[in-house]
Amino acid sequence: MTPEDVRRRRFGPAPHGPHGYHPAQVDAFCARIADTMAGHDHLTVAEIRLVEFDGPPAGQHGYDIEQVDDFLDRLCMELEYLRLGRSHQPVRRTHDQLTPDDVLSIQFSTPPAGFRGYRAEEVGAFLVRLAAALAHQSPHGPTPDEVRTITFHLAPLGAPAYHLDEVDAFLDLVVQQLRQSDNRGPSVPGPESSTPTRERSAPSLEW
Repeated sequence: MTPEDVRRRRFGPAPHGPHGYHPAQVDAFCARIADTMAGHDHLTVAEIRLVEFDGPPAGQHGYDIEQVDDFLDRLCMELEYLRLGRSHQPVRRTHDQLTPDDVLSIQFSTPPAGFRGYRAEEVGAFLVRLAAALAHQSPHGPTPDEVRTITFHLAPLGAPAYHLDEVDAFLDLVVQQLRQSDNRGPSVPGPESSTPTRERSAPSLEW
């Protein structure tokens, strides 16, 4: 997906009359995401996930909420690819697989001041296990279901922690990659359903 793809994206009308998102606000936000992908703006995954839109102007149809939300979820993964330094070639990126170096070099931000994040040591342990499984192409490596349900504790304020939304976006990306290369089971809903405020339990997978 290129910045121009994002900038030109339009959505169908909401199916319930006055309900839906304000089209001009959605279009303007997509333009900002396109600028971010091109290096001209600095939207974060957290800002995309937390964005809110007004309803449509009186007498106008809004954009279909589900279509917009699904598209924004995809864009979160696109930005995560860019954070990993992937080539900006949409055809290649669709088929590129995460490498052990990708996993071990990922750098998550710390949470904003006054907010809690996922325990850094638990996320780090997960990344080491994931990188080892990718390096050895283990048949007992992580499945999409296992990554989708991996959970982490929230760190106390002031303790080493990683930004919730950045970690969740990375997990989304890992699930997508595993589904593309792994035919061990049917697809299941991805981690988009997880919310940044949900406390995660410590990872217990053994690969």
